Amino acid sequence: MAYTPHTWKVGDTITADLLNALETGVGAVKDGAKGDTGLTGPAGKDGATGVGVKSIALTTDADGKVTGGTLTTTDNKTSAITVTVAGA
Repeated sequence: MAYTPHTWKVGDTITADLLNALETGVGAVKDGAKGDTGLTGPAGKDGATGVGVKSIALTTDADGKVTGGTLTTTDNKTSAITVTVAGA
């Protein structure tokens, strides 16, 4: 059944019947029709150059196990690498 809209006027009383008719009408609408594709906008400006990994130097103990290291990024900043050994 097609929804028949109610034209509201100042001072109208909102009744259960009118609200239920509205709910039924809204509930009957599943998805709207797909609209036309919009125009393509202008290209945006390039973002700032990101920072990547330049190198990783690993530190080993006397047994050859990796115990840590240093990460160097492409902007030449460094960060310590912490190694955690998981239990078996």
